Amino acid sequence: MVSLKTLTKAATYIAVGGITAAMIMKVKLEDKIRSQPYYKESLKLLRTHPGAVQLLGEPIKDLSFDLGEETKKFGDGKVDSFAVPVRGTKTRGKYYFWAEMEEDRWVIRRAELELNNEPDRRLLIKGAANREE
Repeated sequence: MVSLKTLTKAATYIAVGGITAAMIMKVKLEDKIRSQPYYKESLKLLRTHPGAVQLLGEPIKDLSFDLGEETKKFGDGKVDSFAVPVRGTKTRGKYYFWAEMEEDRWVIRRAELELNNEPDRRLLIKGAANREE
């Protein structure tokens, strides 16, 4: 008969292994999204926008995002309201962008920055100010 101590060790190793594998898979999937042209171009817009740089502070870093929620926003050559947590030296926030495939290349249609300390307001990075959502 197997001792309780042995079973506990085995369960611990399995749990740690499973959690580690899930974390590695999440990081790899995030890296795959981060390497996409729409993601790179949208972050480039944020990092070169004077207002965003002033509010967030440099350097502006993108943080881990919710894969489950954000991957639902893809379809038919479009990305709708993809939300990326960002931080700078001054504050943190969420960066939202909308992209569309046009003639075999991604085009960023709209981008907005929401700061954690002002959740009711967004800075328009790109797009029409009077656009209906």
